[in-house]
Amino acid sequence: MSYQIYWGETHHNLYVLEETEVDLDRVCRAARSHLDFISFAYYTPRLFRYKPELNPPGKYGFRLEAWKPAERIAREWAEVQAATRRHNDDGAFVTFPGYEWQGDSTSGDHNVIYRTEGAPVYRVDKLPELYAHLRRHQALAIPHHTAYRVGMRGKNWALHDETLSPFVEIYSVHGCSETDEAWVGMWHNHHMGPAVTGGTYQDALLAGLHVGAICSTDSFGSHLLSGMYGHGLMAALAPALTRADLWDSFTARRVYGVTGDRIELDFTVNDVVLGSRMRSTGPRRVHVGVRGLDAIDRIELLRDERVIATHNHQGTWEQPSAGTRSRFCLRIEVGWGPTATEIEVGEHVWEGELILSAGRFLRCVPCWRTPGQGPITLAHDRASFVMRTQPDSIEAPWQNANVFEFEADPGDTLCVRLNGHEETGTVADFMAGSRVIWYRDESVARLRELRGLTPAECDRDDTYYHMSYKAKLHRTLPQTAYTAALAFVDDAPLTREVCYRVRVEQRNGQRAWSSPIWVAPGA
Repeated sequence: MSYQIYWGETHHNLYVLEETEVDLDRVCRAARSHLDFISFAYYTPRLFRYKPELNPPGKYGFRLEAWKPAERIAREWAEVQAATRRHNDDGAFVTFPGYEWQGDSTSGDHNVIYRTEGAPVYRVDKLPELYAHLRRHQALAIPHHTAYRVGMRGKNWALHDETLSPFVEIYSVHGCSETDEAWVGMWHNHHMGPAVTGGTYQDALLAGLHVGAICSTDSFGSHLLSGMYGHGLMAALAPALTRADLWDSFTARRVYGVTGDRIELDFTVNDVVLGSRMRSTGPRRVHVGVRGLDAIDRIELLRDERVIATHNHQGTWEQPSAGTRSRFCLRIEVGWGPTATEIEVGEHVWEGELILSAGRFLRCVPCWRTPGQGPITLAHDRASFVMRTQPDSIEAPWQNANVFEFEADPGDTLCVRLNGHEETGTVADFMAGSRVIWYRDESVARLRELRGLTPAECDRDDTYYHMSYKAKLHRTLPQTAYTAALAFVDDAPLTREVCYRVRVEQRNGQRAWSSPIWVAPGA
């Protein structure tokens, strides 16, 4: 069967803290603008957050978590289900009703996802109780941030049900739960960390569990964009974009996760797709094909959690020569500049256009952190886009990006126009290095108007650079850079079931993790 890759989010928390009124229609529209599917994680705990104006002096001073009242859960859950029913549109955008379950914290957090609306939120404290209820429905319970301490919101794999929990969220805003020594550690949440051996994804696989891997954001609040870039995204392999087909892919573990860039994986063992369990009497032919959005750095193949083969792609690819039609990727990233704490900045609109002298634009892949992006138009040798940025603090990145893939000759001319600025050269020129676009005259005028600063009073020009809105045209990459493959034949005798899986890293640090393929001896 032929599968397509569909991109989605299964962990956007809603009705959190004092957020009692949520515009679910706006959240769904924003998700639909760049995702194929979504499952909300309706937040069932009530967070008692200390506020001096609401609590007597000296009352606690830290956050407490407990179940929301049953009446409130029923009301908010009904609103979530009404929204998923209203916005589900097979073939265009698929929604699933879901909620976050924490119980009494001892079994690990799980996101409950239902195939259809109509099932309740189960207000029980132990995971075996939850599993018992969910067996009466078409339901899944997806563990997340599993690498925290077992019994303290980390995953207790001894209680795991492979049928109800076929895959696990191994990366989110919390960090990475693949191991407790991961590339991105569990440092974000100061209360729940650190990661420790026991609940990691690696612990589950070494224990012989058949569990796939995804990533998802674990974002909080209706003001944030579902599937926010850099916080995790889920890929599902399905024949069509429908609830039924996606649900089949979920239960079959035909899923994988990426940190942000939509890295496309084609991973098979003896032509069997990821997530599968199979048998083999002879050598295992492993194939891994990768199409990324930046230069591929390396591909790693693991068997039973040991790397058995690698493909190091950094610097091994060739530049296409003049006179050769090829494919290229150009990432346009916007949003650097003054912060909200420095001068009065609001939403900044970026209007861009790309023009090829020959060739054609093939696709545009969004890498968005904030809502309100688009539209994007592709018309053969022209592309146009609109992006918006609105900084809120110096700590949080707010840059948004679009990655354009196009077909051209290295000698063809490419023109990029962005908010009145123009960069023109051959495709080969844009392959030579990255460029920054900044707007000095606009910055001079803004600082004069808002702060009364004149050029005569400004000793250094970098002041205007710092306070200017800026965009980056990343180095244009040929297809030979952002595609790669690994082929490996494992002829070691099989005496028991083994587990194969894949890790991929791009030069820009973005990663992908496949769900495994399990191979047992026998016909």
